[in-house]
Amino acid sequence: MMTDAAVIMPKRSVKFDGIRAYARLSILITLLIITLILGTLIIQSGPAIFAASESLFTTNWKPSEGVYGIVPMVFGSLFVMLLAMAIALPIGGFAALAISRIKSLRAKRAWRSALEILAGIPSIVYGLIGVAYVSLWVAGAFDLQSGRIILSAGLILSVMILPTFLSLSEDAISTVPAAFRENAQALGLHDYEVELNVILPAAAPAIASAALLSLGRALGETMAVMLVIGSLDRLPSPLFNPLSSGQTITSKLGREVGESAFGSTHFSVLVLMSLILVALTIGLTILSQRLFKQGASR
Repeated sequence: MMTDAAVIMPKRSVKFDGIRAYARLSILITLLIITLILGTLIIQSGPAIFAASESLFTTNWKPSEGVYGIVPMVFGSLFVMLLAMAIALPIGGFAALAISRIKSLRAKRAWRSALEILAGIPSIVYGLIGVAYVSLWVAGAFDLQSGRIILSAGLILSVMILPTFLSLSEDAISTVPAAFRENAQALGLHDYEVELNVILPAAAPAIASAALLSLGRALGETMAVMLVIGSLDRLPSPLFNPLSSGQTITSKLGREVGESAFGSTHFSVLVLMSLILVALTIGLTILSQRLFKQGASR
């Protein structure tokens, strides 16, 4: 018996050591890729900071004159993102509450399958739907000459991030202990009072984390937004007017990165905007993880 154990244990140890070495190698490769991406963006955006620093934080974009104001693109990205979240969060939150109350496992699986299908549709398809239907509807509803405006981009983006937010929010609500609901009902609270005053507050940190992760996706969408936003390099007038055309960082990159010469100031400014986008995404991811841990520790 001792001989068999002596033969078997080294084999298990070698196998475990191999798995651990592979895991460590994977972590190192991941860190290397992240470092290379960030390093490349920082190095390539350096010329923009030195050559175009005076015009970077202006509202004018005229590469032929050496003027590279990125404010309209940064503002457009944040504005479209906030519009999309303002539309998607209430719908997704209440839909997640409704789905979490479904008792039938078959019905829940059907809902999840539908959400996965929506999440898997390419952004170009959403963009084409936006051009063919949403922009025309917006133009008719608000009596505009063109429906390719910031509001159209926000509507399309809200539909695109809704499956992610809804799915994560439903998971968060489902993790709330059943005793919370039972105790609240025992106190005589109505169903809507239980949901609004007990379940939602208990799941709030995880739902907020889901919202931030959805924001990360909203920041990175290019094709759908580019097709419906109008792509004008200027701030809305008045400033928070969703019925005016605009520009986002991703739509700007999609339109001009192929037209700019590698190594030029124009190209460097575009890389700088992509670095801002990456920084925002990383910040949202870190904040969402903290909120998720906060919810898990409650």
